[in-house]
Order: sequence, then C-alpha cells, then structure tokens
Amino acid sequence: MRINRFPKMAALQYKRALKLGFDEPHAKAIGIAEATKYAIFKNLSHKKRIAHEKEAIANKGKKEISLDDKKYEIFKLQALDGWPFVGDRIYTDKDYDRYFLKWGDDIKLKIEKWALDIVDKCDEKILKNENKFFNECWKVHRDELKEL
Repeated sequence: MRINRFPKMAALQYKRALKLGFDEPHAKAIGIAEATKYAIFKNLSHKKRIAHEKEAIANKGKKEISLDDKKYEIFKLQALDGWPFVGDRIYTDKDYDRYFLKWGDDIKLKIEKWALDIVDKCDEKILKNENKFFNECWKVHRDELKEL
C-alpha cells in the first residue's frame, strides 16, 4: 500500500506532542491538526493563516470568539475550547482515530513506530522549535516509508 505524507506527518506530530508532555487525546488532536495545517496552509505565513481563520469565523456570523494562542504555542496552533483549531475547525483525538481507520491497525502501528523512532532521536530543543523540527526531523525522513 502506498503511504503519502499526510499520515506520516500526523503520526510524527502526535508522537512529538506526547514526548513534549501532552496527554494522549490532545497529542492525537495536535497530530491531525498539524498535518492538516501543513496540507492546507503550507504556502501561507503563520500571521496570514491566523488572520484568515479569524476572518472565516467572523464571516460565518458567529459571535466573537477568543482563540487561545498559548496552549499550543509550541506548534503554532491556536486553540478553541481547549482543542487545536485549524482551517475553521476544531480537531480532537477522535479525528485522528477516524482518519487512521482507513489505513487499518497494522499500517497505523507501523507508521506510528516509524514516527516514534524519529522523535526519540530528536533532542528537546528541536522538538520545541517548529522550524527546526520541520527541517531536521520531518524533511529528512518524509519520503521514507512510501510503501507498506
């Protein structure tokens, strides 16, 4: 089975969040939100993405809400109701689990083991820095595990 980059990014960010001390449900939510963030907004700057998300909320006629910039600051994600918020949507651990249903448990476990092996080799300074993590942990490994 051909494995694209999205599930690898989701698993890698999930394992990164666990190693940084987030609990299991929030780590899974971060994993799927981070993969989504990179898929949707890879060509947008962080500042422009935040403005876009706030504008999307305002345009839907919703009451003014306050997005939390601190809870997931290390991932450059905003939070709404305690969960990652990307692309006008809240992500939870259930989104991560639902996404991986299509891959099956065996493939999911292999991807997560691959991700854990990478994260275990990264020191904490790199894990805490979005750009360094992207360049030193993701870019060098993203094309591995193409087929399972």
